[in-house]
Amino acid sequence: MTQKKEGIIAQISHEIFRDKPAAILEFHNGLLVVLTSDSLACYKNRQSANDPFGNGLRDVAKIASDNSIKFQDNRCVREYKSGYVGLLDGKALIIAPQVVRLFSNNHDALRGINCLAELTLPDIDLH
Repeated sequence: MTQKKEGIIAQISHEIFRDKPAAILEFHNGLLVVLTSDSLACYKNRQSANDPFGNGLRDVAKIASDNSIKFQDNRCVREYKSGYVGLLDGKALIIAPQVVRLFSNNHDALRGINCLAELTLPDIDLH
């Protein structure tokens, strides 16, 4: 199932990616951020995400096993708006112009404290 909204994210889909449940966040410029239980990854575009040689991979952030993203029925995203993505397990992603940060809850995300993982983004057009 694919959700579409206005804002930084053009659409979010939940798929099996490299044999794991994943949330695929596609930005309006084609940039992809892939969330799995143990990592965040940034790809140049959807085609490069499937490149077996890793061409188009921009950055990867590993998530410690005790902070892993929990999936329910192969889904992890509860809601999103602009640069905020709320996850089903209570974690939150904040998307800024050059970084995506994972926090254990909304409180920490709003204050920018206790970041669990950080993914560097290339320069992006936020519109």
